[in-house]
Amino acid sequence: MLSEISTLARLEQLDTQTHQLQVRLTDLPKILTAEKKDVEAKKSHVDLLHAKLTANEKERRSLEDDIQLRQSKLKKLKIQLEHATSEAQVTAFEHEIQFNETGISRNEDRELELMEEAEILEPQLKSEQAALAISQKAGLEHFKAAGEEHKAGMAQMAANAATAKELLTALDPKYAALYERLRKKYKTGPILCEAIEGNCGVCQMALRLAFWQGVKAEPDKLWQCEECSRILVYNPAQFLA
Repeated sequence: MLSEISTLARLEQLDTQTHQLQVRLTDLPKILTAEKKDVEAKKSHVDLLHAKLTANEKERRSLEDDIQLRQSKLKKLKIQLEHATSEAQVTAFEHEIQFNETGISRNEDRELELMEEAEILEPQLKSEQAALAISQKAGLEHFKAAGEEHKAGMAQMAANAATAKELLTALDPKYAALYERLRKKYKTGPILCEAIEGNCGVCQMALRLAFWQGVKAEPDKLWQCEECSRILVYNPAQFLA
């Protein structure tokens, strides 16, 4: 019986590994999708910073052009003021001069604000661009690794299935049927469990004293928990190695 229990333990190990691989391969696309969304969010942030900096530069150029235009007008107005022939002309030129001087001052203040903003945006953009490049490179590497992992996982599951089929074929039909029945009942296991100090190691049900004595006396016999029907193993090292 010792060999049958060892075979059942090996079958469970294969099923557990296959289940873990199935979960992992199912999670891979979700992980990649989450990483892709993270990269897209980083790119959107970089694009936003770039757009802000571009708008900043565009507005500064516009302000500089306006300042130069107003300064040119001021030169002409001051010359015209010197040649004014009436008080009305003097008043009009002075009003126009003040209007342009105020515009220049306002533009210079705004230009200073934009320059300060640019001093913050430029290093921030460079930092975010560097982080994006790293994330994009890592994303490509992870995508490639995921493809390789998926291929290896599928191959391992196929190998597990082939090995399990061989083990089941070689196993006494009644034990093979028992294992299949328990596997359907406990899809993610465990099917074999350790009997610990008179209790089932999984459902924790206390075993009847006579039953427990039998398990200890004949550990290589197939025993099933009277509560959950799992196969009990006493001193599992000899079976689960």
